Amino acid sequence: MIKNKLEEFVDDKVFDQIIDYLKANNCSSVPFFKDNYLKRRIFLRALALKFKSLDDYLNYLKNNKDEIRVFDDLITINVSYFFRNVETFNVLREEIFPLIFQKKSKRGEKFLKILSIGCANGEETYSLGILLNEYFEKEIVCIKPYVLGIDYDFNSIVQARIGVYDEQKLEYVPSNLLKYFEKLDNKKFIVNNKIKKMVVFRLEDIFKSDIKKYWDIIFCRNMLIYLNLQAQEKLLKKIYELCINDGYLVLGKSETLPASSRKLFNTVNIKERIYKKRSDYEGKS
Repeated sequence: MIKNKLEEFVDDKVFDQIIDYLKANNCSSVPFFKDNYLKRRIFLRALALKFKSLDDYLNYLKNNKDEIRVFDDLITINVSYFFRNVETFNVLREEIFPLIFQKKSKRGEKFLKILSIGCANGEETYSLGILLNEYFEKEIVCIKPYVLGIDYDFNSIVQARIGVYDEQKLEYVPSNLLKYFEKLDNKKFIVNNKIKKMVVFRLEDIFKSDIKKYWDIIFCRNMLIYLNLQAQEKLLKKIYELCINDGYLVLGKSETLPASSRKLFNTVNIKERIYKKRSDYEGKS
């Protein structure tokens, strides 16, 4: 099994040397990830290069400066598909979005602002656009949605803007929503132009970017599981600051808030990992 091979292959001392070298040479994302995840990525990269030891990879790294950029790209998590965990989208459709639109209508607000962090190739961001267009067509006439997907990986953002996907990415799309995709001659599918116009994609490092602090709902799904505790806390504090009062946070189904961050959000739906910003924490240290 890979796990056993990994344990045999990865020497902790050499692993630490690799990490120190990457940090010293501006591999900026490395400090945020868990050691186990980094070990696995290094192991798989060394196997791909047909090295017999971690020392071989360290020597290669030191003698090939381009490998730093290659590895930085490799550790970016960009695997996704449309309507991932469709139950979460059902709760959004049936409970969360109706409540948000109701409040905005009463307040006379004109925009619904949604942020997708770590949007990968755009599947989640487009799924949100499809959901809004299909089930809230009347509401979005008066309350315009602004759906922004951000990711650290340049190639992912390029792919997201193109909006062309393999058929397997559509596996979990409800049958009534397949109309938002057009089949191309090369057996791929492109997102409907109307949906493409609803969303925006930007190349951003969430830890460094200066994003406006006005989001009604922020999606950050399947990122925390790869980040170390310090990075998780930093990210969740930033999300808290980016949300409006009573704004929502949606995490991945296998993720939970670390204990130190539970003071920032109240639980709305624990099964679907949906939380709401605690406005009573505002201004506290």
